[in-house]
Amino acid sequence: MKKNKLGNRSLAIAVILMVAALVLKYYKIYEGHTLEILLAGFEAAVVGGVADWFAVRALFQEIPIPVVKKHTNIIVKSREKLSAGIVDLVNNEWLSKEMIRDKISGVSLAKPIVDYLLEGDNQESIRQTLKPELEALVLKLDHDDVVETLEGVIKPAIKGNNFAVPLGNLLKQTIKDKDHHGMLQVFLEVLKEKIGADGTLEFLTTEVQTLVNKQKEGSPIKGLLVGAGQVLGAIKPQRIAQGIQEQLISLIEEVQAAPERHKIIIALDDQLYEYGERLASGDQKAQEDINAFGEQFLERLLGSGIVKQGLTRLKTTIKTQIFDGDNTYTKLIRDKVNNALQAFQDDTTKLAHTDAWLKSTILQLIDTHHHKIGELVGESLGKLSNVELVKQIETKVGEDLQYIRLNGAIVGGIVGMIIMVIKLFVLDSHV
Repeated sequence: MKKNKLGNRSLAIAVILMVAALVLKYYKIYEGHTLEILLAGFEAAVVGGVADWFAVRALFQEIPIPVVKKHTNIIVKSREKLSAGIVDLVNNEWLSKEMIRDKISGVSLAKPIVDYLLEGDNQESIRQTLKPELEALVLKLDHDDVVETLEGVIKPAIKGNNFAVPLGNLLKQTIKDKDHHGMLQVFLEVLKEKIGADGTLEFLTTEVQTLVNKQKEGSPIKGLLVGAGQVLGAIKPQRIAQGIQEQLISLIEEVQAAPERHKIIIALDDQLYEYGERLASGDQKAQEDINAFGEQFLERLLGSGIVKQGLTRLKTTIKTQIFDGDNTYTKLIRDKVNNALQAFQDDTTKLAHTDAWLKSTILQLIDTHHHKIGELVGESLGKLSNVELVKQIETKVGEDLQYIRLNGAIVGGIVGMIIMVIKLFVLDSHV
């Protein structure tokens, strides 16, 4: 038996049984107190069932019966009163400030949040949700407005800095520890390669030839002597250039072999160390020069587009290493986040402080915006048409109302039989 038809079927059964009892009595097929009691019970059941049917129908529909018609379709006619009552009930009873405050005060908020974040499936869901937004944000790193803003922050910061003292200390320490010799070897190797190139030989030959020509044009005697040297083969520009080239390469190789003992490098190191000492000790002229140079260098560096270039590379690196699939970096970030969350979960003091902050914040929001709960309920009810409102209520309570109708028929029948028993056996009244 379907529950939504239970009331109708119970009423139908009561009517059928009442008619059957009346037939038995009318045609004197069966007589006696038992029939009288049953008939009274079936009649009362029909009356109770019809009365409850009317009461239930009157809640949801208009019943066109004179006089009582105005007391039917109660839900629609009393809609405003019902809505106000529901809003008041929700706002001041079920979800009152005191009720919500008591519930929030009695639960932990921080720990469930951390437990949720530590679950792998939840982390993946959060990552997939946040990934498009974070990726879109990263892709805007090198936009012109970001670059201009960052440059605007950096430019004032490079003004008035004292580069001299830290640079002087660094220069002194570098010279002392011979840390610059590695760079010196690279520089000398490149220099030797350039000097030994054919282009350098051609350049030196041209320069020597130019110098010889100038000497020849200086005076008749010099011209005669230089010309004689050329005729005799003593002055050959290419040979002289080759000699210069070989001497330079030899000097470089000599320095490369033992830079720390070479007199040129020792003299250079002494000069650099002395300059570093001047910077570190507060030599005003040296500090002013290096600070001015530092500011100019950094300003030109900013003007060269290095900020945009750096942000572009950073954007590409982040996108490749973090957003394009799992790799060492994403695993590292995930491990660090999980370790931080686990440490937070194990720290009862931090949990308690976070709990207190969350509860305080939520309670402040509730105190400020609690009235919006009622407004939301009222707006939701206001959006429903009369038909939708009746349908929703009937859907939610229809099953219980069917049992009310069934109980009405049963209780009516029982009361009817009890009354008849009293009439027959106590009052000795015969029908």
